[in-house]
Amino acid sequence: MTSIINVSPHTLNFRNDDGTEFEVPPSGVVINATPTDEPAGSHPSGAELVRVRFTANDDAVAALDKLEAENPGSVIVGSMIAAQAFPGRVVGMVAAVGYERRPPAEKRMNPNKFTIFA
Repeated sequence: MTSIINVSPHTLNFRNDDGTEFEVPPSGVVINATPTDEPAGSHPSGAELVRVRFTANDDAVAALDKLEAENPGSVIVGSMIAAQAFPGRVVGMVAAVGYERRPPAEKRMNPNKFTIFA
């Protein structure tokens, strides 16, 4: 089984293909990022459109460097924001089959499939 490190402040719930479920508690390290709006035009209604870019800060970089050094080969799972700020180093979760449209409290994630950002 893949070693998963949770860098979010919430317990993560996973479901294997065989139906077994398990939780991964927060690691105690939370990886965050800073949002920056980039102008992207305007909507026909006149509303401003932006692209939100998430960038790493020095504290998060240092914490992630340490986690990776102490846990080689582990999958580091965080928020979609962290996954965007640290593409390939922090990954986001993908829902388990049949759990795609469930409310958050009922959702189960696939422990063998993760999303990354370019």
